Amino acid sequence: MTARVLVLGGSFAGMTAALSIKSDLGGEVAVTVVSASDRFVFNPSLIWLPFGRRGRTDITFPLEPTFTKRGVTFVHGAATFVDPEHHRVETTEGTLDYDYLVIATGYRNDLDVVPGMRDTPTITTLHDAERTYDAWRRFLDDPGDVVIGATQRASCFGAAYEFLFNTSYQLRRAGLHGKVKLTYVTSEPFAGHFGIDGMPGAKPLMKMFAKKEGITVESNQ
Repeated sequence: MTARVLVLGGSFAGMTAALSIKSDLGGEVAVTVVSASDRFVFNPSLIWLPFGRRGRTDITFPLEPTFTKRGVTFVHGAATFVDPEHHRVETTEGTLDYDYLVIATGYRNDLDVVPGMRDTPTITTLHDAERTYDAWRRFLDDPGDVVIGATQRASCFGAAYEFLFNTSYQLRRAGLHGKVKLTYVTSEPFAGHFGIDGMPGAKPLMKMFAKKEGITVESNQ
């Protein structure tokens, strides 16, 4: 009997799970992926969008052809209710039954963790990064001080540092380095902590790079 595997989410975890299961078990499983987005987004490249170094088409591709080619059924819809007792998931595209369920829906931004954050440009989603592209263009027309922050419960401090030093570089390109103040505010106890108590040499290196770039660091000490 063919086992029904249902995967919720079509990003890194969901795609990897679905393709790996189908590749390993072949005809023994019928794999279905449900995703609220019909496109895969390479999130690590979102840091480049605000500065025009990448665009939407550079970092996304349609999910369905990738899954179909490998014998995986794709459903473009959102899961609305999971019924584990009856092995059933309700979605915006109908109800699906399963024998095995993989939940890989990813992170959810908590934009209320800091008051006023909902009106602040971010780079955590494709839509947000594109909005930040518009904000950067407005900034170049009317420059002022820049604050980049990594809030409490941030899932990847590395991306914040990439964006921070990328911003410093872009300020140099725009002839604004030293003319505007660049500040990094982080919930880490010190710059270079990365949410994992630091890495060998990270603390002094971050201090050195911040001084070299003229970046003011405010940590959660």
